[in-house]
Amino acid sequence: MASFVDLIRGLVDDGEELKASARFRLGKLIAKGGMGVVYEAEQIGAYGFAKKVALKLIEPSTAGQSEVVKAFIGEARLVARLVHPNIAQVYNLGRTSNHIFIVMEYVHGLNCQELLARLASQGARLPRDFAVYIVHRVLRGLAYAHGLSGDDGKPLGLVHRDAHLRNILVSFQGDVKLTDFGIARARGFLPKDSPDVIVGRPDFMSPEQITGKALDLRSDVFTAGVALATLLLNHNPFAGENLDDTRRRITEAPLPDFAVLDSRIDPELHQILQRALERDPAQRYPSAEAMMDDVERYLFINRVGPNTESLRRFMQDLVSPLDDTRILRRDELDVPPLEDTQQTILPASNSLPLVGV
Repeated sequence: MASFVDLIRGLVDDGEELKASARFRLGKLIAKGGMGVVYEAEQIGAYGFAKKVALKLIEPSTAGQSEVVKAFIGEARLVARLVHPNIAQVYNLGRTSNHIFIVMEYVHGLNCQELLARLASQGARLPRDFAVYIVHRVLRGLAYAHGLSGDDGKPLGLVHRDAHLRNILVSFQGDVKLTDFGIARARGFLPKDSPDVIVGRPDFMSPEQITGKALDLRSDVFTAGVALATLLLNHNPFAGENLDDTRRRITEAPLPDFAVLDSRIDPELHQILQRALERDPAQRYPSAEAMMDDVERYLFINRVGPNTESLRRFMQDLVSPLDDTRILRRDELDVPPLEDTQQTILPASNSLPLVGV
């Protein structure tokens, strides 16, 4: 009897193609940004196989812009290389006759902005140690991404540039995932002719980012500091009444005394915040790993800090029947149509040719 390897070799030798059959049934809209929209979806395979995934498509109003398409493809190619427990995974890049889409890991939980809002609705705040722990996991993901090298062995120089609260996901199982590398900078993964414009959420930008200066990984360290401050204080101290006010707060206004704003912030944590939020990158933590080390010492030296299991229990307490999800019919969705037809199934597709990227 022929072995499985012999069977596969025979198929290849005979010139037959092995094709993976996969379709996607769309569910509810999860998120919408400037370049993409993300849906909950179900990937349907043979013999009753089904897996919940997140499906990201180019936002319809920008789908015809070549630079957006190139950046979208670049995001998929980049994140496919990032295999880390604190980064939401990319499984595939596909297309239909009218749409390009990225198949991503589905994280059942809340983004950090939703988490704060959920707690506020219950008259509660995020416990200090969970706030620090969440940022510790984000720093783990950033440290890994910052250290990534290309096929030539040279650093990619990756900078996320947009690690704000909506892009930090906390699952109901206690996992923390950084997502949305849509505006990340990395050597060889963005259109070569795209200008270095100011993009991202202003109130989480570093001083160098919001003033249009050259960026390196220390910009993400500043953003992580803003995320930590926001999770602790339940508001962003850099968010102004308008863009000019936000820019002034980030680049000129004195840093607040965090211990006065929140008595839970002790001198050691205050020092971590101060160093992460230094305006001069040379005075800031030199890397996400360096900040992570200080945060780790703060959480775990001489005491038992939080972990995935304790965060899971905390998140489970926030679960309500409203969090139960199911795959919805198209007529139940208040979203723009994805095709000219009303069907909710995306057919199987081959990977896109990476032309001009």
